[in-house]
Amino acid sequence: MHKFKRFLKSWRYWRPCLSFIARGDLDISFWQRCKLIYDLYAITLSFEDIPHYQLQILRFVEAILLAPRVTDGVVIEAGCFRGVSTAKFSLAAKLAGKTLVVLDSFEGIPPNQEEHATYGRSVSFEEGDYSASLHEVQENIRNYGDINSCRLVKGWYDDTLPGFADPVSAIYLDVDLVSSTKTCLKYLWPKLEPGGQVFSQDGHLTRIIELFRDADFWKNELGCEPPVIELLQREQLLVAVKPA
Repeated sequence: MHKFKRFLKSWRYWRPCLSFIARGDLDISFWQRCKLIYDLYAITLSFEDIPHYQLQILRFVEAILLAPRVTDGVVIEAGCFRGVSTAKFSLAAKLAGKTLVVLDSFEGIPPNQEEHATYGRSVSFEEGDYSASLHEVQENIRNYGDINSCRLVKGWYDDTLPGFADPVSAIYLDVDLVSSTKTCLKYLWPKLEPGGQVFSQDGHLTRIIELFRDADFWKNELGCEPPVIELLQREQLLVAVKPA
């Protein structure tokens, strides 16, 4: 029974990888897709306690590769922790000829009083959680990804995003807090190209789900209707698509 469970766990990991390799619409060759999967797996093996799933990474990698190459839109990762996911995304950004803009305080979670719930249990995020220095993140990207495809922006979102001017092709949020999610959406959604996608790795947190479904937030803060949302509960991922 133990071996069977290990096989199932392994198959859940490799099945989406094989599906990714089989895709012919990503504008990279079969061998590039194979090498990318190999590189992603090698990065995974190089770290312990990685706070993401391979399915989450592949979803956003596909969005990066499918983003229009003819636009100047950058790719956004908000919340990078140690830069493991960043290293992975940077490899896809290099293949797509895109710049990966990494937004993080590099001081962890800000002070907050938020209480969350997930799967029937309460969750809270303490000040300083998920803290990693800018230097550590840079070194992890340099050692495992493509640092030349990245632009790292240090600071709290309330300080760095009001002046953000780049058009955006795709967004990956892993910011944990409703307040941080609101700030990212307020300033980045208007910059997102039509048809672009926002991914939230916080799709298992009920208050984050409620925010994305909050018609008043979208109307009052962004002046638009709520977007179509796909909630991928097995992947703890939420995806919102900007109307074309």
